[in-house]
Order: sequence, then structure tokens, then C-alpha cells
Amino acid sequence: MPKITQDTRANILLTTLQLFLEKGYKNVSYQDLVKHTGLSKGAIYHYFESKDALLIAVFEFLLEATKEPENEKPHEIVKDQESFMKLFIAGKTKQIDSFKKLMGNKPLKLNRLLFFFEAISENQQLKQILVELSKHELTILEGYFAGLNMHHAIPKGKDIHLLAESLYWMLQGGEMSVFFLQEDDWEDAIIKMYQKTITDFFKII
Repeated sequence: MPKITQDTRANILLTTLQLFLEKGYKNVSYQDLVKHTGLSKGAIYHYFESKDALLIAVFEFLLEATKEPENEKPHEIVKDQESFMKLFIAGKTKQIDSFKKLMGNKPLKLNRLLFFFEAISENQQLKQILVELSKHELTILEGYFAGLNMHHAIPKGKDIHLLAESLYWMLQGGEMSVFFLQEDDWEDAIIKMYQKTITDFFKII
């Protein structure tokens, strides 16, 4: 049996993620994992006692690897709409680059996304992980709006949390539209969507 290391664990997670996206969670067997990782079933069980445990670990691995970095003092950086846009797009670009690197720069197709929706709909723990991710992204947006508020770049009296939450859900809806409708060049399409959504949002507040 190969020596069990953190590199081995990362290899299992990355290989499993790619298999889940290619075949769907329900269609991936331990035989598939053995074949594609080059490890024995016992080595895989050393880290993950069940397929459900592996599924949770894969999601945590994916989200951690592509998590948007949180700036320590966004209120000092975000002073107007231009700096808001610049910082937001920079963070999202890093996320996209990290995701593409994980996936080996393979084209993102609709059938790959079906794995995410299938898994999330059937697993309460995954839903909770996404709730925590949403809180993280909302905290980032709130920091941006706090900067705008500090520099009097938004109307006085606006609720920062409400602004962040409203923009967050607008962006989420835009992401789904891009993923389902734009199979090619989705990276450029999603960045343009972010830019348009944020620009339109500032027009209405």
C-alpha cells in the first residue's frame, strides 16, 4: 500500500471531484476511484469511511481551494464605485482561476454542474456548508459597502447589510444564468455579468 500522506489525500479529493463532475455522484464507484487514483480501496478508506464522507470532503476541498479572499480593511480600499468594482472583480477572477486550475482547464459544461445540484439537494450537511459560504461572501460585500458608507459614496441612511444581501442574490441569479446558458467562454461571460449587475445595482440605490 502506498504511504498515506496529505498529498495522497489531496489526490483522492481532486480525482474524486473530477469524477463526480464527469459521471455524477451516484455513478462513481470505489472501483472508479481505485482505477483513477492508483490507490487501493483500503488506502481510500483510511481517509474516508464512506462515500458520503468523501462527498462532504470534496465539497469542502473545492470551496476552500476557490474561496474568495477576505480583505483585512476593505473600508480603507473601497471609496467609490470604481474601487468597489475593481476589488470585487479581482477577487472573483482569482476564484475562477483557482477553479479552472483544479479542473485542469477543462471546459465547463452543463452536465458538470448537475453534480452540484444533485448532491446539494440530497445532503443537509452540504446545504449547511453553502450557508456558511454565503455568510462569508456577504461579509465581504458588507465590508465593501461599509467603505462606501464611510466615504459618503452611497445615500445616507442606507442599510449596509440589506444592500449587501440584495446585491448578493442578484449576482447569484446572474451566475446561474451564465452557467446554464453560456457553455463556451463562460469565464468572460460571468465577469461581464458581474460588471453589468454591479453597475445596474448602483443605478438603483
